[in-house]
Amino acid sequence: MLQHHQHPDAIMPDGVSLLDEILTQLLTERGLGRDCEDAEHIAVRLISLFQSGVRDRDMLRKMATPALLGELRAGHPVSPASC
Repeated sequence: MLQHHQHPDAIMPDGVSLLDEILTQLLTERGLGRDCEDAEHIAVRLISLFQSGVRDRDMLRKMATPALLGELRAGHPVSPASC
């Protein structure tokens, strides 16, 4: 079995569940599908935040907001049309 202390960047099952729930909520709220580039940017942002130590659900949602505003895509707005 994978031990977290042996792989500090590993996300354990409860962390994966938390990130999946948040991602699903954010995508649903914005009418985005999981298979679009914008969803990938949001997921990458959530994982990065989680691996940097952010574990609080509300903080993860708030801190992922820049990704939703398109800041991760150098000014290109996130929109359902891009999915």
